[in-house]
Amino acid sequence: MSTFKKFKKIKSVLSEFPGVKTYKEFDILIEVGYHQEQGCPLTVKQLMLLEVASQATVRRYLGHLVRDGMVKKIVAANDHRSVVLKLSNATIKMLSNHLLKILEHLRAMHDEVPAKLRNKKKKT
Repeated sequence: MSTFKKFKKIKSVLSEFPGVKTYKEFDILIEVGYHQEQGCPLTVKQLMLLEVASQATVRRYLGHLVRDGMVKKIVAANDHRSVVLKLSNATIKMLSNHLLKILEHLRAMHDEVPAKLRNKKKKT
């Protein structure tokens, strides 16, 4: 399989996320989830500062994700004036399941590479 055919296959798996219509939404979900996983959930302002997209675009797509129940806005425990962003449990589960699909595709593609080429790459 050619390089770009492989990329198209990976892209097709990325486009199968239920409820995720654009790569910007995907980027927002990944940033929110990453910071949540690290134990320091993002505020809306912090998300804007990551420059995932323009502020208007982030606000628009974040609004869609909140409306669809994928992201929750929660009043911060330490500062009641601040709101933090967290992924819903269903969204975390969905993203985890799709990560497994992506890894399966990558493993299959890796297995298609002849052993001689894989060994050459390890030596360099």
